Amino acid sequence: MKIHLFYKEVIVILKVLLISIFFSFSIQAVTINDFSRHPEFYDVKISPDGKYLATLVNTEGRKTLAFLDSDTFKVIFALGGDKRDQVADYYWVNNERVIVQVEQVRGSLEKPLNYGEIYAVNFDGKKGAMIYGYRAKTPTSNGGFLVDNLKGDDQHVLIRSQALSRRTDVIPEIVKLNIYSGKTRRIKRAPLAYSQFLIDHAGVPRFVAGTDDKFTTQLYYSKGQGDDWQLFGDKFAGAFEPIAFAADNQSIYALKSTDDGPKGLYHYDLSTKKETKLYQSEMVDPTYAIGSQLNEVYGLRIDEDYPNYLYLKPDSVDAKLHKSLVDAFNGDSVLVSSITEDGKQAIVHVSSDRNPGDFYLFDTTQMKARFLMSSRGWINAKEMAETEPFRIKTKDGFTLNGLMTLPKDKKTNLPTVILPHGGPHARDYWGFDPLVQMLANQGFAVVQVNFRGSTGYGKNFEEAGYGKWGTKIQDDIMLATQYAIQQGIADENRMCILGISFGGYSALQSATRYPDTFKCAIGYAGVYDLEMLYNEGDVKDTSWGDAYLDKTLGTDKAALKSQSPVHFVDMLKASVLIIHGEEDKRASIEHANALMKALDKANIPYEKLIKDKEGHGFYKQENIGEANKKIVDFLNRKIGFK
Repeated sequence: MKIHLFYKEVIVILKVLLISIFFSFSIQAVTINDFSRHPEFYDVKISPDGKYLATLVNTEGRKTLAFLDSDTFKVIFALGGDKRDQVADYYWVNNERVIVQVEQVRGSLEKPLNYGEIYAVNFDGKKGAMIYGYRAKTPTSNGGFLVDNLKGDDQHVLIRSQALSRRTDVIPEIVKLNIYSGKTRRIKRAPLAYSQFLIDHAGVPRFVAGTDDKFTTQLYYSKGQGDDWQLFGDKFAGAFEPIAFAADNQSIYALKSTDDGPKGLYHYDLSTKKETKLYQSEMVDPTYAIGSQLNEVYGLRIDEDYPNYLYLKPDSVDAKLHKSLVDAFNGDSVLVSSITEDGKQAIVHVSSDRNPGDFYLFDTTQMKARFLMSSRGWINAKEMAETEPFRIKTKDGFTLNGLMTLPKDKKTNLPTVILPHGGPHARDYWGFDPLVQMLANQGFAVVQVNFRGSTGYGKNFEEAGYGKWGTKIQDDIMLATQYAIQQGIADENRMCILGISFGGYSALQSATRYPDTFKCAIGYAGVYDLEMLYNEGDVKDTSWGDAYLDKTLGTDKAALKSQSPVHFVDMLKASVLIIHGEEDKRASIEHANALMKALDKANIPYEKLIKDKEGHGFYKQENIGEANKKIVDFLNRKIGFK
């Protein structure tokens, strides 16, 4: 990443953005384009000594890095570089220097790719250099990704280094990297591919978890520097996830799966092997653990419906501080994203269903929060729609959690969009979603449901969706659809289903399974032929790809065919819109092509938007805007207001 005069453009643009923070303007009516824009500010982190702020800022469609004085808010330096490059992420290592994960636009893709290049620079722009990757002074064909910033060592970080390959089953290793010279020293190699490391407080890799070719998670443990990896007991395979070392460095906090409920948080003594359960919800897995400056876990984020925080040590200074922030922001989502070494200043990110995110500089001694910036300053939270959780029960005993977002001015008999999430082994959370808010702003009710197969609700709930992608999962989506109708919210004659990735599959599968329910179906980056997953897309490129598909889809080819909407387009009564990127590596364009071919053969009309440089979901802002306008226009013509 070369630094040249482009950084002046970054500073000019950044100053304009910052000036807009301090001066109020008349609020304009929000448009579809407003929901299609990338954030202005993605992140803010404070230096260890509290003197400087680093912020990830949108500069003409690129993520760039700027440094500000934390007192005056004056821009000190902005990192520009080659216009093909952008900042993926960044980390303070000491009071003056950050390391930057660099992304690069290559070939025909709109979305930049991360090749594991690491750039380092001081807050004032001095000593900037590519220190790891193929463009480094000492080039390497490996990519590097930060694992630990080695607290107490201002010269080095630990990175996970692995060969860049189209196949992702390469074995990584831990490397110690000098952030000034770029010199490296190999520390420890993982015992298997797809590995993630856990480093102890002394900077020693002690745990590593990875996936074998049978799609089984294996956990390995090392007693210390120089000791070999040992399998951490068969009984822990896939069920025990170390997340942090306790302050004593001899025990750990871990999430543990059980057959009859969600994951619980446990304290595990490595010497005595004593296991103590600290918390387990009856419904959901912990979202993440909250840790102190002393690396002690003091709380958990729990997302049963709204964000909730459980304090394991409620009398600790850190817990009291965090609770005061949650109380001050009326139950919104609160994340302390960075904190100074002395604990006196912190960056706090606050967001909600209506607020896309604000950043504050919080003085922990005076208990005062200073507003810094908004991620999407053009969005007026007061004009956004509220998202309300709901809960329903299936006939076979599963509890489904969902979210409903209604337009501000009308609450009944609404044209409604059912929006199943991707994955399918993922979940929806309460929070700001630009697509949801855009639809509500245009007058549509939006229904989301965490169907069986979703993650976050325990092992049994997730595995209940295995082999049932086109049957039981779709029945759960239909149950949420019926709930919205029964509540008087949805107009049963104006229903549409829209989804991205697995959600795109669900849109077409539900429309063929329940042809009388939906007036339209929108498949965005969807898969439409389950058998094709074995031959097309990037899942097959992994060593565990076939095992993953066998486990989650099943091996019965007749069943796969029966759950593939491409074979049942003659059942469709819904109008169809297909949105896809030709460079999609996850859901290959061949899925969209096969669906369009089947529709053509059946003489069924459809609409489409295909972009030749886009991947799995559109990235370029102009293309996102075009897709959103296409979606709204299509909905309005089929179930809406035109």
